[in-house]
Amino acid sequence: MESGLSVSNMPDPLSSPLERQQSSANGNGGLDSEEGSSLEEIGFNWGEYLEETGASAAPHTSFKHVEISLQSNFQPGMKLEVANKNNPDTYWVATVITTCGQLLLLRYCGYGEDRRADFWCDVVIADLHPVGWCTQNNKALMPPDAIKEKYTDWTEFLIRDLTGSRTAPASLLEGVCIVVIQLFCV
Repeated sequence: MESGLSVSNMPDPLSSPLERQQSSANGNGGLDSEEGSSLEEIGFNWGEYLEETGASAAPHTSFKHVEISLQSNFQPGMKLEVANKNNPDTYWVATVITTCGQLLLLRYCGYGEDRRADFWCDVVIADLHPVGWCTQNNKALMPPDAIKEKYTDWTEFLIRDLTGSRTAPASLLEGVCIVVIQLFCV
């Protein structure tokens, strides 16, 4: 009784799906040289590979060097004081919209849901401070020019906006400064 499978056409159980695709691409183990046949087009799918081989993915804890570099501990909704882009001698309160590793997408308070003025900053090099830093350090807290006329009393606006909000803790921002010092001192 013949099953239609022979040892010669069975895939090597130790080869990856990508290697099996390559070897079957032209029957001799290599890729066709025709236009459109390339390794990039075949692609490799880790999920399929793990399923086909019965292997399991390495735990995230095996990649601590990556995890640490991608975590900033800032959370969407946190408030902080940041230098005004158009007037760097002044600061204004901004809200963290989202994070991507050490990058923060910020929106100055007063813009409401208007995303047009959102901006990205790098926590390692940006001039970021906890709410209250300007008062403690005698720095000017002034809204960006684009929204200056929106409210007549910015102090009252900030009190309302900051009441009940989460602010970025000073320890989190101090940690950023330590990283910068270590980078430049090493």
